[in-house]
Amino acid sequence: MSSAEARGAQLAAGTPGIVAAATAPGATRRYGSWCRGLAGIGAVLVRAADRLGEPGYLRLSQRTARTCAALAPRMPLVTQCCGLFGVGDLLVDVAKASGSEEFWDAAETVAAIILSRSGGTPSRPVFPNTGLTRPSATWAGGSAGVLAFLRRLHDRGGPRLGLID
Repeated sequence: MSSAEARGAQLAAGTPGIVAAATAPGATRRYGSWCRGLAGIGAVLVRAADRLGEPGYLRLSQRTARTCAALAPRMPLVTQCCGLFGVGDLLVDVAKASGSEEFWDAAETVAAIILSRSGGTPSRPVFPNTGLTRPSATWAGGSAGVLAFLRRLHDRGGPRLGLID
């Protein structure tokens, strides 16, 4: 077994417990996070399903995506780190990999939440940074990343910035 296969199996083995904790009453919204939660775990599982030829990993990534979509309305940040665009990118990844409209629809919902949390005008939204006090142009904590997700959603795919495909 290669190192990648061993790590994939280890991640897959631990993920159902995290999903269960994330769906328990009183679970924190941080379970949906990209940097330390299911949006990041799901992103790895989507890639592992493809590269390691493990269809079970794709099914597991779909569970993480559904859980993240359920947590999204409670997530205050629009950013990649601990926020909605991390969830949105996962949903696009899962939609592309599975071919399921369910995940495209969920990604559209996340985009609507992001836009509802923006300042500015509908044609020129201003996205708050991780401090929720001002805009930022950064990728992980600001507008560049949010716009990258919105472009991927609009284009129904495309490269995911920050990850090597």
